[in-house]
Amino acid sequence: MGFFSNLLHQSQPVTCVLPETHPVIRQISDAVGFDVVGADDYASSLVPAINSAAEYFDAQIGAISGPLDISVAHYTHHPLVHALFLARQDISHGIGRSMDVRQPLAFLAGAEQPESFALLGVRRQKEGGSGNGDGAFCEHTLRSLAATEAGARQGLRTAALTRLVKKFSEHIDLLRKKGQLPRDVWNIENRRDLQSAEGDKGKLVLASEELQADKLMRGLVAWLQRPAEQLQVRAGNKADAAQAAPVESMSQLLCHDRRRWTVCMVRFPTAEGVAAVQNEARQYRYIRI
Repeated sequence: MGFFSNLLHQSQPVTCVLPETHPVIRQISDAVGFDVVGADDYASSLVPAINSAAEYFDAQIGAISGPLDISVAHYTHHPLVHALFLARQDISHGIGRSMDVRQPLAFLAGAEQPESFALLGVRRQKEGGSGNGDGAFCEHTLRSLAATEAGARQGLRTAALTRLVKKFSEHIDLLRKKGQLPRDVWNIENRRDLQSAEGDKGKLVLASEELQADKLMRGLVAWLQRPAEQLQVRAGNKADAAQAAPVESMSQLLCHDRRRWTVCMVRFPTAEGVAAVQNEARQYRYIRI
């Protein structure tokens, strides 16, 4: 029985939340090598780590408010929509200029899905036009489009899990390519407080020693056990929400993207989204999860 069968059909009381075809499962095999994950005894340690990371991301993403209806028809009737978008056309610009929108919208339209759901990220404009200020909201950007709210949130979880495994893969690939690294650079356990002992200063770690199967698996598990390094959703000001300032109660998304995003889940007619994309010459806005 191979790795994927063990991962999904083991007899232990642990059930993997991800199917065999999930991109994260495939990426794990690519990162550490199928010969590493093919052993029968690895599923017992890997499955709980995957589940733990997925549950963490689900809880974080579940805290994002919404879905808020941002259809053009609601612009003048919903105070939060009006607060987020200075002008009605900003809704169309936000949808049409987002890089992660065109292909999913085409699929949803082809499947005759009347409504689309997504994550909306906005930033405060600061004097001079750049973001992260205290002015009006700008750079309206959508990602993780789906036919349902649950599908959109699940897409965000997949993106976060994929990024977490990718960062681990990039870390070990650096040692693979160079053959050796200073010990204070090598962080296979993903520790935040990485410090070299006095006797380790100037020493090197060797790929031939560190990229052994058991160390790779322990390192992958360690990265999966620290998902907060990849994504956090910070709640907005609850007091502001009680005082009818809903924008200030929206969550802040901290992720791979260094820009600070205020976020909520949104919904809108698929036909409006298709028209918005067709009216834009190019898509250039994005949120890195």
